Amino acid sequence: MPIKSILVAYSGEARGSGGLNFALQLAKQHGAHLTGVVSHGPSFLETQYKKYHFSDDVLNLLRNRDSEAVGELRAEFDAHMADNGCVQSEFLDLHASEGSTLTEIARGYDVTVMGRRASEPGREHFGVRPEEIALNSGRPVILVPRSYDAAALSNHAMIAWDGKRSAARALGDAMPLLEKMDAVSLASVVSDGSGVPLGSEIVALLGKHGIKADQVARAPDGETVTGRLLSLCDELGAGLLVMGAYQHSRLREDIFGGVTRDIMEAASLPVFMSH
Repeated sequence: MPIKSILVAYSGEARGSGGLNFALQLAKQHGAHLTGVVSHGPSFLETQYKKYHFSDDVLNLLRNRDSEAVGELRAEFDAHMADNGCVQSEFLDLHASEGSTLTEIARGYDVTVMGRRASEPGREHFGVRPEEIALNSGRPVILVPRSYDAAALSNHAMIAWDGKRSAARALGDAMPLLEKMDAVSLASVVSDGSGVPLGSEIVALLGKHGIKADQVARAPDGETVTGRLLSLCDELGAGLLVMGAYQHSRLREDIFGGVTRDIMEAASLPVFMSH
């Protein structure tokens, strides 16, 4: 199924939005409609309103500050769209108190593009953690580093393949992107010393879709799986990593660590995730 509807989810930072730049390029490539959305609930201070008995003036000040932040995001989005009139677009201000969550909204789009949570002080309540969308929306997510400023989308994707369910789901969801690539690498990190790559049947499947893929296998060589995958992206010149999200439970990864969490924290290239 082609990509025709893209949701780009802002955090609280209007400046330097790598996610918007990537989503705009993706919308141009696929002739897709682009929707910008900012999701925010009450600030920490507002949630403590009853506890600390703030005056109405203070409460209004906090809400006005949020309205100004949303206005900045909308203005940046509108300016980008005005410079790129070939893309149909709209902007949504999704306040958590109004009923619909970003996870629910994301189900109505082919893919959600987003960055990490806001880091500016006072805006921590803007946005949703990307893993929440990947785990609960039933739709793929592309996590884009804030520093993304490439002039064009990469033409080389690397698929992290371990033969498990979530990797297969990501592969299927990513097909519209993979069909646009000049190069695709099916990469596996093998720890048994065999050096035998996984997924010959996947290479055959991709070939039936007109996608020529190369198989790559590497031993960890003292690196974590995360480190090995990211170093492989650099080695191969891949500009997009495709992977399954949370093969283990979210709780287990939060407690013990895991590839999904580590990739989200360390990746310097866009990462396509499905669960």
